[in-house]
Amino acid sequence: MKVYLSCPIVGGRRLKIARLLHDVISETGHDVISKWLVSDDPGFSLSPSEVYRRDTDGIRSADIVVADVSNPSHGVGMEMMLALMLGKTIISLAPKRTRISRMLLGAPDIIWIRYSDLKSLKSVMKRMLKSFSR
Repeated sequence: MKVYLSCPIVGGRRLKIARLLHDVISETGHDVISKWLVSDDPGFSLSPSEVYRRDTDGIRSADIVVADVSNPSHGVGMEMMLALMLGKTIISLAPKRTRISRMLLGAPDIIWIRYSDLKSLKSVMKRMLKSFSR
């Protein structure tokens, strides 16, 4: 299955988490659409309209969206809303102690993973993604 990984870039980029999620997605046999997230340059040279097109096209072609909502991000929020409108499977994750927008928490059909450490995140993500394997 194709997975779109959505993580904050401009505010609160967590490259270690993005790379961990990318690796878990790949290890479970899924294709990561948004490979640019794990590079040192995730597209800083692109125009805003090019980023919009790239990201919305990625969401449209995905079967699953995995979203790191640990830090507030306009981009991640927009990607999640598009995914909701398109009926995509969405897995949202954040540390247990993170405050999450009530708007986001109230959205229907989002699968939530609240984790205590990276080891538990990796373990839960592996199990979850394996359950979506064809």
